Amino acid sequence: MKKRIALALLASATSAAVSAADTRSQGMGDVGVASADYLSSVLINPALINRHSDDTDDFGLILPSANVFVRDEQELRDHIDTFQDSFDELSDLLELAESGGNVTAEQLDKARKQLSSDLAMLNGGINIEANLALALASPSRIGGFALYANTDVDANANLFISDDDVNVIANAQTPEELEELTSSLQVVGAAVSEIGFVYANQFTVSNKQVYWSVTPKFQQVDSFNYVSTINDFDEDDFDASDYTKTENNFNFDIGLATELTERVTVGLVAKNLIENDYDSVAGQGLTPSYKVGPEYIAGISYNGDVVTLAADIDLTAPQHSNLVKESQYARLGLELNAFDWVQIRAGYRHDFNGDKEDSYSLGFGLSPFGVVRLDLMAQTSGDNQLGAGLQLSFTM
Repeated sequence: MKKRIALALLASATSAAVSAADTRSQGMGDVGVASADYLSSVLINPALINRHSDDTDDFGLILPSANVFVRDEQELRDHIDTFQDSFDELSDLLELAESGGNVTAEQLDKARKQLSSDLAMLNGGINIEANLALALASPSRIGGFALYANTDVDANANLFISDDDVNVIANAQTPEELEELTSSLQVVGAAVSEIGFVYANQFTVSNKQVYWSVTPKFQQVDSFNYVSTINDFDEDDFDASDYTKTENNFNFDIGLATELTERVTVGLVAKNLIENDYDSVAGQGLTPSYKVGPEYIAGISYNGDVVTLAADIDLTAPQHSNLVKESQYARLGLELNAFDWVQIRAGYRHDFNGDKEDSYSLGFGLSPFGVVRLDLMAQTSGDNQLGAGLQLSFTM
């Protein structure tokens, strides 16, 4: 009989990244719907492109923005390595004994106990989220535009431990019999890639400018479902073609923003307004499904010369996976700006609908002469849950 130790299938490749794919915003707790600058807004709420159309920049380039977050609360990866080492040791002893070599019963008993102990240590799951983006933007009062390419990846490793494997370890007399272990590891997830064109403009209502954007985009979803026994598991195989399914579609986003006062901005973005469902390849008796559908996020920000304060909230809790409870986040962010050369950032994110732990982030920006900017961020949400990001951008 198999006992499922962890299940974290497809915990939304875009749930963490859809509201803030750039490193500056992730350093501020993933806010940005109302607080992003014109360049990073391309990846969050492109309506903000034209809010900055009076700035001196003619265009900006992100090349690139790269962010990764890893959760391994139970140190599963290390325990798998230890288990595989113990498996190889017992297998080598059995092979030596089978060929008439000098192997004592005590050596075999010790190796069996070690392998059984290492099997019992296998627990938990691993989640890896990553994002890579490129963007080009040009603000203008007669209509701003932008081009971007973005990929969000989410991979989850899940354990399926077989109760019978203890008996296999205790009774195996040859390497072939030891290979009959059936405890397995499943890696599932998706990579959602987009290439989009943004057009942004504005209109006037009651003497206030309302900024808007529309983003038609091409999407490619690569879903993967890789299953292997733990003793044979190799992370280099999980994206092999036998375990991957690729599908394409078109979609679009809409963004809105307006300034309540000179310093206070509100924004709203609607992502992926065309709903599409994707089934992965079958494995472990499961066929994970992934959904790309409408997501609505609102934000408000105070934009001072020295201090920027921002808050974003998910208005919906989209169900991306058919097997995982959906998440819905509230986010807070702070940025301190010293003479437009150095920026210090901090952020907080809370999942008030799902079960993900609160996350905290810190960020640093360096922007000499307002032409080149380097952004760094670090993020944590508990033991062995760490993230980091780097972004290089240019403005002229």
